[in-house]
Amino acid sequence: MRYIPIITSCLAIFPSIPVFSEDAKQVEIFAHHGVLEDVPENTFAALKRVVELGIDGIEVDIRQTKDNQLVLMCDETIDRTTDGKGHVDQLSYAELQQYDAGLWRGSEFGKERVPLLSDVLQFCKINNLTLILNVKQTCLEKQVLDLVKSCGMSSQVYLWGTLRNSNTEDAESYGKELVFISPEEMKEERINSIHEEKKYAFSVILESDTRKVVKDRIRIGVDVILVDYPCVAMDILDIKSQITSRKKPKNRAVVSPRQETSNNTPYLQEQVKNLVKTIEDTDYDKARTAAMALMVLPRQHTVSPLVKLLRNKNPQVKQNAAWALGFCGDGSISEYVQALLKDKNPMVRREAVLALKRMGAIQSVPALNGALKTETDQGVRYDIARTLGTLGDQSSVFPLTTVLLKEKSWYVKSGCVEALGHIGSDKAMETLARILVTDGGEDAAWTRTKAAWALEAIGEESVPFLTSALCDNEEATRRRAGWALVKIGTPAVKALTSSLREINKRARERAALTLGWIGNESAVTSLIWALKDKEPSVVSAAAWALGRIGNPQALSALQEFVNNENHDIRENAIEAMERIMAQKEKTASYKTGAQKP
Repeated sequence: MRYIPIITSCLAIFPSIPVFSEDAKQVEIFAHHGVLEDVPENTFAALKRVVELGIDGIEVDIRQTKDNQLVLMCDETIDRTTDGKGHVDQLSYAELQQYDAGLWRGSEFGKERVPLLSDVLQFCKINNLTLILNVKQTCLEKQVLDLVKSCGMSSQVYLWGTLRNSNTEDAESYGKELVFISPEEMKEERINSIHEEKKYAFSVILESDTRKVVKDRIRIGVDVILVDYPCVAMDILDIKSQITSRKKPKNRAVVSPRQETSNNTPYLQEQVKNLVKTIEDTDYDKARTAAMALMVLPRQHTVSPLVKLLRNKNPQVKQNAAWALGFCGDGSISEYVQALLKDKNPMVRREAVLALKRMGAIQSVPALNGALKTETDQGVRYDIARTLGTLGDQSSVFPLTTVLLKEKSWYVKSGCVEALGHIGSDKAMETLARILVTDGGEDAAWTRTKAAWALEAIGEESVPFLTSALCDNEEATRRRAGWALVKIGTPAVKALTSSLREINKRARERAALTLGWIGNESAVTSLIWALKDKEPSVVSAAAWALGRIGNPQALSALQEFVNNENHDIRENAIEAMERIMAQKEKTASYKTGAQKP
């Protein structure tokens, strides 16, 4: 639990100013799937990041694999958040573990795997992290709750969604129940009635980083707030964190599917022969298991038979052979897999494309570039784009941007945007910026978020495009661009200080907030000038930013606003002064301690 801080010294001087009080309700902050701007969702990287930042808890999504294993996954398919494809409930856990669940978000998250719920529960127990469990499939409630109880995690789990409707005789022993409150219901009487039932008032703030909205929810007395931007809520609660100094999460140890051994050759050859026969079996599960077994045997015995299977007339056989070769083969056999790009069956083409990706078949880039232009199946086009991004060849930038502009499917567009972000070409910046500001409705939201991340990955060269997006009329565009600039950091400061003089008031406000999150002291003078802005929201944002940076130079300018008639300006000014004074005292104390013999 986090307690809302008291602005003690400023209250003593200005007792009439309404700020958070000591008797305010306790509140827990939960990250939605993780920390949106930092880590891949529903992974151990997300869990570790939440622990590092001191966030109270995290909401995770739960699905069941074909062999009844409970795993973390939001979507019905694994296509969006792994380098594989397929429906979760049609994949075995062993197969699911072959796929990378973090590389799409950044190379530092390579080798992340889809976690088991049981492992997640143990991690949270050890690290004192609370969970909101969101079961995405029906009829899993009892299985999930029994697992929670067996792990001794009932006191660290909130029941939400279908879990609340589970007919258990002793419901309280499985977790604590959340009751969602809409903004319209957000009244003290409603919250008190929830507490009388020994339940917990729950509020959701997604796709928003507006400090005022979070503050209002905290003030009203909800128990749990689920947010996309937990750093904003933590800042309001005065929990010190530095979002710009992201630590690299440690990768979990993953056993490689390839293991070169020196076993008895005749025995291995017989084993491979039997497995190849099984791949040709019509039973899908047996065939897939055989393909997985071939992946872990020495490649000098397996590659040649698998290559021969690529010429089989049965599409399922070709899929399994290509899939196995993707894990145990290398670029030397890419031409055989590449030939499948012209296969009549789109599922065979998808498997071939992903195999080339896993093999790092850079020599197949020209063929993939050509296939991207002519391919008619959306799924194959999406996989080609992802593969080109992983292979990272600059020659792919033009075909990717061309398809991105002509493509109608936002699903395929998201693959192209992700690829351009991985390649990191400044030639793609204008196209990515166009996607970022496109109003394509809900279907376009994920692609536009990826466009901001792609521009951030390109770095300093993209700053003019991102600062230009701060002028967009849509709040979501300004938010995405702002957080991308935060990640770029110091190289963006000069352009952001210039944005404080933009005609567009929304751009000035977002620029001030972004400078606060970056925290570079070179912006202090410009932010002090921004306190003279005629727009109250800009003045309020500048005051907060100055407090976030913490330079004493701003104290005299901020003091002029502690009696301002605007509530937000007044509150942010006094919070900023308190932060600066606290930092000043901390620095003085450190110097005094350092001088002692």
